[in-house]
Amino acid sequence: MPLAVLMCAGLLILSSGLPPDLRENSNDLALYREAGESILRGEVPYRDFFIEYPPGSLPAFIPPALASASKAGFINLFSFEMALLLAAALLLTALTARKLRDAWIVPATTFALEALLLYPVALTRYDAVVALSLGLAAFFAALGGRSLVLAYASLGLGAAAKVVPALAVPPLALARRGAARGCAVFLAVVALFFLPFALLGGRGLMQSFAYQAGRGLQVESLAASVLMFLRSADGIVFEHGAFEVLGEGVGLATALAPLLTLLLLAATGLVMWREFRRYGRLAAGAFPRYAAALILAFMLGSRVLSPQYMIWLLPLVPLSAGGVVGVIICALFLAACSATTLVFPVHYGDLLSFRFPGPELLLARNLLLVMLWVSMLSLASAGLEKRSP
Repeated sequence: MPLAVLMCAGLLILSSGLPPDLRENSNDLALYREAGESILRGEVPYRDFFIEYPPGSLPAFIPPALASASKAGFINLFSFEMALLLAAALLLTALTARKLRDAWIVPATTFALEALLLYPVALTRYDAVVALSLGLAAFFAALGGRSLVLAYASLGLGAAAKVVPALAVPPLALARRGAARGCAVFLAVVALFFLPFALLGGRGLMQSFAYQAGRGLQVESLAASVLMFLRSADGIVFEHGAFEVLGEGVGLATALAPLLTLLLLAATGLVMWREFRRYGRLAAGAFPRYAAALILAFMLGSRVLSPQYMIWLLPLVPLSAGGVVGVIICALFLAACSATTLVFPVHYGDLLSFRFPGPELLLARNLLLVMLWVSMLSLASAGLEKRSP
């Protein structure tokens, strides 16, 4: 598809022009390269070296490490690898849209524009792996039948890479038959990645989860943006590879974040369950909508809301609805992606200094995400989607 080629070319050009601190001197890319090279030397992740990412992330780091001899070579190959994954996710989004509604131009174009807007992180983080896994799941879910098991397997791959795709399992189970078998496949794929490292380096694997659990209130989170708006944040500290806020109310917000996340997930699940009870089964196209809503609920409640998290939503939001409603949803998400890049990296210095327009842009972006989440839950399925057979 020409659109995928244009998106890839645009991303590679834009990414290559990033300043050194976002590319050559990126902490994330340095960690990726170190992990890939350590594995190629025969070292066992979690046992012989610490890595904060889940085991499913490791396959993305090995090919560019294997085919490069320098930092610049690794970065170029890794960027190309992520561009290819995003191109594949774009194609899957277009095919899924045709299967669900016979109209693919708006979803596919939205995906491409969103990815281009997120160019500072699109090719310098491995979150394209998550986008591809969710795109595969949406595609196989739309096909139904024997392909359904592949949807669960795809979510298993995504969950092994970054856990969050596990949130898409419940809407898939309610939208299609065969949930028991599908969940077994999902768990088997996750176990395939986690079990070997749990046996070889169980303590190190647990430390990687403890590392994530110990993170503070990241500066871009919803709670942090509210505290900055209320003038309750008065400092910044660099911890766990990210900037975290300090000040009055931060401790309480950090402690309440898990509860808020559970409440948002529960509210989303309740709406999803009510639709299921009303119709006996979710609509064929409800899976991407509720998967997006659940992931948004996690993002909004979490203590961490990094800009690359937006990449998770690329194949889901454009598929959430069709017609005029779909165009409005896509426009809302495009605005959120644009605001994300305005915050990071354009006005990131202003944000860290609590200087206009950094905090204001961040609050606007987070409010757009709240609006997007509410919109997902407000969409009436009756008459919008075909029911699953």
